[in-house]
Amino acid sequence: MLFWRRKSAKSDVSAVKHPVKSDFHTTVTRAGMNLTFKPTSSVYIFDRRAGNASFVGIQHAGRNTGDYPSDEVQDMARQIALEYPAFHFQRISG
Repeated sequence: MLFWRRKSAKSDVSAVKHPVKSDFHTTVTRAGMNLTFKPTSSVYIFDRRAGNASFVGIQHAGRNTGDYPSDEVQDMARQIALEYPAFHFQRISG
């Protein structure tokens, strides 16, 4: 005798995804840096002129952060901006 398991209702719900550092592309500018969240092409903009990574804003490419929690995506972008070595900025500012 075979017994079939029913699929749980939870398997039909889309899983929340969590951002990782490799989900971002970093572009250094004279004023700071832009971090593009590759899954949604949202750009997180940071100003480094004051010596720290000050969050300036976000440019969404139409669908916000998709299946990713927006606060987690912004926190990961900020973490990457803060960890980015300062010497990269000194090379382009001079």
